Amino acid sequence: MSSELTTDRRGFLKTVAVASAMVEGGLPDTALAATGRKIRVGHIGCGNVAMNAYVPDMAACPYIELVSTCDLIASRAEYIAKKHNIPHWYHNIDEQLAGEPFDLLVNTTSMPAHFEVNFAALEAGRNVWGEKPCALRVSEYKQLLELAIRKGVQLWPAPTVVTSPQFKFMAETIASGKLGKIYNAHATYGHEGNLWSRWFHQKGGGCLYDLGVYNVGTLTGLLGPAKSVVGMYGISRPVRTVHPHDGPPGDVWVTSDDNTMLLIEHDNAVFSHIQTGYTYFEGRDDKDTSATDYTIDIVGTDGLMHLVGYDWGPHGVDLTWRGHELKMERYCTDPGKYTWQYGASYTAECMATGKKSLITAEHGLHILEVMNAALESQETGRRVKIESTFKWPIIG
Repeated sequence: MSSELTTDRRGFLKTVAVASAMVEGGLPDTALAATGRKIRVGHIGCGNVAMNAYVPDMAACPYIELVSTCDLIASRAEYIAKKHNIPHWYHNIDEQLAGEPFDLLVNTTSMPAHFEVNFAALEAGRNVWGEKPCALRVSEYKQLLELAIRKGVQLWPAPTVVTSPQFKFMAETIASGKLGKIYNAHATYGHEGNLWSRWFHQKGGGCLYDLGVYNVGTLTGLLGPAKSVVGMYGISRPVRTVHPHDGPPGDVWVTSDDNTMLLIEHDNAVFSHIQTGYTYFEGRDDKDTSATDYTIDIVGTDGLMHLVGYDWGPHGVDLTWRGHELKMERYCTDPGKYTWQYGASYTAECMATGKKSLITAEHGLHILEVMNAALESQETGRRVKIESTFKWPIIG
């Protein structure tokens, strides 16, 4: 695995610098903001995530006109198109790009297909919202960034964690100094495994790219870019039984990580720890807003702060600090319109209104390098330096 995940660092900093300038230059298609017309969206990848989350969210978005959908299994594309009154559906990305014109491609294909699909869309001069990760390797992500720059379009990566009201509250609390100096943080996200598709458990999938990616986005977003990473991963169950929605159940040999931990060094002796896996008891009620299930812990010299619920679906922030009688109180309980699946709708709103996006390609590149480094660390037995960066702080 290490040979596939080794970071290509040649020209890395130059690419990131150009990407940063691209982000600072504002969103493309500024004429759209002036005309007020909806963003024409072509969607690809009609699996579980699209059918139950992404497409319904986009169909309800006032800034989006869904003009096409696409899937290698043509019946899936036709089903979603008819259910949501999408006028065009296609069998592959080439047909879609040659068909009805659109402004933004929304890619919810399987992880191993992300790079190829994103590359094709950018090459055709389309903006792209890509589910995580946009590519499996840093070298591939660099190709996407360089292509986007050359074509004058943009790439936005999931996850959406930096856009939640709870992230904003936590970032502003840290910046206020109320918690004192922040030196330590912890994050966790796990469940029993995605059992509706084989690729989650094969090379190119895995719990880190699927689940831990949210925590990497949150902690680097709150504490700043990573400087180095130490990682450990393993395969706890070599065989899993999957139950596809469109086929009979069957066993799959697991070739990707299903139990992973990483230690991140940020700047100024700040350290954070992430644990993730397909090895977790699913006893948590994700909809119980009164629970004290913490998934993000921020430890300061003068206070403590905890995110209630997962960072993809937070319920609030519990907080206490010195001089506050050390009483834990809950804040920021309203998620607003934030959901994990509204990244495409958020991007369309930014494109249509000219609002600056908190989600950037450079942060997505950094998140991918951190994840690649964690897997590389396990393979090599050493700490791995991180060379990418992103504009920080994200909030304020």
